[in-house]
Amino acid sequence: MRAQAQAGTNQTFRPTIKKLIIQYRTVLILVALMTVFTLLKPVFINPANLLSIIKNMSYVLIAGLGMTFIITLGGLDLSVGSIAAVVGVGFAMLVRGGLMPVVPAVLIVMVAAMLLGFFNGFISVKGKIEPFLVTLATMFIYRGLALTLTAGKPVPIVIPYFADVFGNGLLFNVIPSPVIISAIVFLVSWFLYRQTKFGFYVRSIGGNSEAARVAGIDVSFVKIAAYTLNGLYAFIAGLILASLFNSGLPDAGGDLALDSISGVILGGTAIAGGVGSIWGTLGGCLIMASLNNGMSLMGAQYHQQILVKGLVIILAVLMDNAFKSKQ
Repeated sequence: MRAQAQAGTNQTFRPTIKKLIIQYRTVLILVALMTVFTLLKPVFINPANLLSIIKNMSYVLIAGLGMTFIITLGGLDLSVGSIAAVVGVGFAMLVRGGLMPVVPAVLIVMVAAMLLGFFNGFISVKGKIEPFLVTLATMFIYRGLALTLTAGKPVPIVIPYFADVFGNGLLFNVIPSPVIISAIVFLVSWFLYRQTKFGFYVRSIGGNSEAARVAGIDVSFVKIAAYTLNGLYAFIAGLILASLFNSGLPDAGGDLALDSISGVILGGTAIAGGVGSIWGTLGGCLIMASLNNGMSLMGAQYHQQILVKGLVIILAVLMDNAFKSKQ
């Protein structure tokens, strides 16, 4: 009898451990990565390097937070990097030579970014076209717009305090300004996603669109609003990118969409929609940033970095499928 009880306990214990590993996969992957890179390159754990990791991932995290709403809906947005490029280029052109004060220029590019996001949602919903196809097209359209406006050349931004506020400034001479911005955006995003009707509608539509419609939720409005909101996130990411380089770059944010989507998926947001996590997105983006930084410290070339990132994403998706099967 004792042996049978012990066997039963072991059988219960093993699935519990497996479930915990799958459920907290983001944290475990992050800890494993940081441990490996610290052992191979002790400078990785240096506080200055850790702050650099967080600073360099700030715009990816911000884009990823917006993408969390989109993917939870069951959608996708491949155009965020192109919108960010339009934001940087547009702002640089508006303030060049004192043409316009900074504040009106910021407001104009913010509205423009939200309109580009609105266009994505409107065409997808009203045209009944898959968001992947719509945003694949607008990714090229918006990038082409940025290249056309600048003839493919960078547009310098010669406003000293702009770079301090959005890119290279330090709070208490320690914390980079992009870290502060991304922390504020993170808190607002968590509140919007978990504590408001809009976040509830997003999760409900992603879980079962027809049931949400029957329950009285305006599915079309929520979807269009989510893409418009994603344009706002792309605007903030675009300003940070422009300030980090002190110029509007028409080719900026080339990897932003894929990096942010990767961070969201690594964070446990289901690609099929309905389930998402703002905290998970933070962890997923930290994984992507740690990979980039750690492999750079080890001297890995770009093609090697994207190879490893692809393998990590496949691992996360496999673990996500395992988690869903357990549920």
